[in-house]
Amino acid sequence: MPDRAKINGVNLLNCKIMKRNISLPALVLLIAACNTTHKPVTVPTAFETKQLISIMQNPQSLSKESIAKIAGTDASEINAYSEDLAPDISKRTVLFSWQNGKKKSIKTSEGKELQVEGYSSLGLGFITKISKAGFQQKYESKTAVQEEMDRITQDETIDADIAIAEARDLAENARARQFEKLDHVGELSYWETPVNALHIYAKGICFTVTTNFDDGKTSKEKAIELAQLVFNNNP
Repeated sequence: MPDRAKINGVNLLNCKIMKRNISLPALVLLIAACNTTHKPVTVPTAFETKQLISIMQNPQSLSKESIAKIAGTDASEINAYSEDLAPDISKRTVLFSWQNGKKKSIKTSEGKELQVEGYSSLGLGFITKISKAGFQQKYESKTAVQEEMDRITQDETIDADIAIAEARDLAENARARQFEKLDHVGELSYWETPVNALHIYAKGICFTVTTNFDDGKTSKEKAIELAQLVFNNNP
């Protein structure tokens, strides 16, 4: 199975957070992108939310050939997964993965070390209706993480045990989170490190592209390429 570690940082919308106020000791940092080195990714006039929804419902609506071109591998190596089949589209994610030709060491529950095939991946999901101002506030506000946690805590269906674990993860991630504003990808977007995820706003919605590559530069480039593919995909 592919390594999904890079996706964990953007899975917060699926988390169950307990009904309590949790303070964060660190601020989310915003990096100003002074030099735009990536190609602009414009939103086509004809782009509609249903194009994204179609991908969430059927990952194969993005051709493996197109994904393989971004990945730099053969289409036969691409595997498509649906991470969550929840009725709520905003909670769904899809993952495209492929073997990267490298070995990875893992330890079994018995402590034995094994060598397994390494994987790279690109993911897509977390479609949410939002205003442009709200999207910008979400990633530029110093209290954005706390505000997001406060919003989620209103959910009466929260499981306390899961909530505690996820709240700790969120607080830990918040200490290192940094966002680079990209003005030329979609209408507005933010590149998040260290999880290497691209958050994009276009036409009243936002969505996230996740990555799993060896370095941040490659991750950003591939995420932007996938965003371009999504905007121009007409199922």
